[in-house]
Amino acid sequence: MTGSVIIICFFVLMFLGIPVALSLALAALFYMVAFVDIPPIIIAQQMLAGIDKFTLMAVPFFVIAGSLMEFGGISKRIVNFAKAIIGSLPGGMAVVTIVSSMIFAAMTGAGAATTAAVGSTMIPAMADEGYDKDFACGLQAAAGIFGPLIPPSILMVLYAVTAGLSVGDMLLSGLLPGLFMGLIMIIVTMCICVKRNYKGSGKFQFSNVLKTFLDAFWALLTPLIILGGIYSGKFTPTESAAVACFYSLIIGVVVYKELKISEIGKVLYKSFKMAAGIMLIVGATQAFGWVLTREGIPQAVAQGFTTVIKDPTLFMFAVCAMLLVAGCFIDAVPALLIFAPILCPAASAYGIDLMHFGVVMVVTLCIGLVTPPVGINLFVASSVGNRPVHKIIPQLPWFLFSMLIGMVCVVLIPQLSLILVQ
Repeated sequence: MTGSVIIICFFVLMFLGIPVALSLALAALFYMVAFVDIPPIIIAQQMLAGIDKFTLMAVPFFVIAGSLMEFGGISKRIVNFAKAIIGSLPGGMAVVTIVSSMIFAAMTGAGAATTAAVGSTMIPAMADEGYDKDFACGLQAAAGIFGPLIPPSILMVLYAVTAGLSVGDMLLSGLLPGLFMGLIMIIVTMCICVKRNYKGSGKFQFSNVLKTFLDAFWALLTPLIILGGIYSGKFTPTESAAVACFYSLIIGVVVYKELKISEIGKVLYKSFKMAAGIMLIVGATQAFGWVLTREGIPQAVAQGFTTVIKDPTLFMFAVCAMLLVAGCFIDAVPALLIFAPILCPAASAYGIDLMHFGVVMVVTLCIGLVTPPVGINLFVASSVGNRPVHKIIPQLPWFLFSMLIGMVCVVLIPQLSLILVQ
């Protein structure tokens, strides 16, 4: 009963407009004051314990790296390279948007950063080629989901820390599901473009491909350095994130010369604000999770699931349905940090591999990045494309359909997530 009151308190505070991190912390504080005789300072101690992990340093580093790439000209060159390869296909500019987002995702690990960086170039370019601008915004919002899927991924790092798994293996487990979902989205998008008679842009020329490749060479090295360093054992995921920051700074300032020394402070300030928000949520969910664990909520949820649902696959789909609903109202980071400690014991009780379960959770919550009313990618694409959100939403159903197909496949084919880490 007490656990239910705490959860209700959290949702009431959140729907009153209080930020998620404060809602979590205040709900935990309410529990300490109203139900137990424990000094409230334990909440602050739990919040500090939640972020006092070396691995979590990767989160702010990847956020900073993403901002440096966005302002340093890296995203523009990636777009030009993808356009030279596939821009001439039917619906080529739309496919370029997806492929560019997937490449940029392999550098930043964040959906909003991917949507902003690629969308700032591709949405105006698609509009100039005759694409409906609302369609372009909807596509970019959907393509931004690959940020948290394809490694490196902030969500994967947070889940690995929460579930006590290897961060490197967790990052790698998202690669094939991310690529597979990208392929499905490309097929669906090309079908839409053919139906709407969106033609390709220009002609394929090998000389142009070579030229744009050479121009984007240093940008394309970024994911190789990040992932190659991790899986060769040269440095940890946290160290790779720091290397990504340094490399992006050098490329933006020295090589491409699009990031001015005077702009670095502004870029870092923007990154620090975003990273601080994420880390505050991490600390608050640690305190909230400690309260729930003290009340036995995770164990009760696990017992409830195993009593009502006997089949592990049916359990996975029940979790997906719950997370799809939650993703409409809570951003992916707090949703993952709230539900992972609760649902992982239940998944273990069913004998489900926690790495596969983590990929399913991340895939499902990534869909929430696009669904209103809280889908952050939707609002970023709206801002970048200068279009009202209610005009973009009608363009989303087919993109969401492709994501749901991908989600179902990830649930039913565990090897998609596990084959690279076994």
